[in-house]
Amino acid sequence: MAGTIEALLKKTDELRRSLKSGPGAQIQAGLDCEKIRTLCAAYFDTRSTFADSEDALAADGIFKELHSAARGKPSRTKVVDRLTLAKQLLVKLEGAALTSAAARSAGRRTATDQLIIETLRDVCPAAAAAYSQALVDLGADKRESWRGPATDLREALRETLDVLAPDEAITKESGFKLEKDAHRPTMKQKVRYILKKRDTPHGAMAAPESAVQGIEDILGGITRSVYNRTSISTHTATDKKEVVRVHAWVRLVMCDLLEVPPE
Repeated sequence: MAGTIEALLKKTDELRRSLKSGPGAQIQAGLDCEKIRTLCAAYFDTRSTFADSEDALAADGIFKELHSAARGKPSRTKVVDRLTLAKQLLVKLEGAALTSAAARSAGRRTATDQLIIETLRDVCPAAAAAYSQALVDLGADKRESWRGPATDLREALRETLDVLAPDEAITKESGFKLEKDAHRPTMKQKVRYILKKRDTPHGAMAAPESAVQGIEDILGGITRSVYNRTSISTHTATDKKEVVRVHAWVRLVMCDLLEVPPE
């Protein structure tokens, strides 16, 4: 599913860029209008592959509007604006698809988990041990408390980010500024730093290069929410189902940070 959305994202952004640089206030060329209708048709041909959601229904409306507009000579600005919104919605849908895929196998050790652990042993042995122990604990049917695996998952993520993006390295970057009310680089800034320092940062991510900003938002958002959610989990009576969800999110982020291919 994520691969299908990725292809749509690429086509959407390519068309958006092409039309944005075109001449005139209206789109006059029949070929350009045909490209818009073809993109809309591609969207609805694959629509059944992902579930209804607020974002999916919003995307339905945008592509319907674009298809209708392309029957005439639509406003260039309006079409570009709608394609921009379509791109943003597709990025959200792709993030949801990736999370859903991770959740289906969450709570049990998979080949991807083993790759994460093996990679972490070289990058950060403490994080590897914490992640592995969390999976051992998740394999138990009953526990008096599920705070242990929640804490281990949180620490595995935190220690991985601290190793891959040390505070001192980030603060030395040209133009670096602490975010409002922050006393050290934030999770989002650490993710951004890692992406920038990779030799092929875009190609290593699940989403296409045309959605770099979307990738940054998704990774930063998921990473922050994972950290916050697990922090809360360690101070509340968290059940196994909740920790299984945390595992799905942490595994998804680890795959991106460590460039481990997801299942």
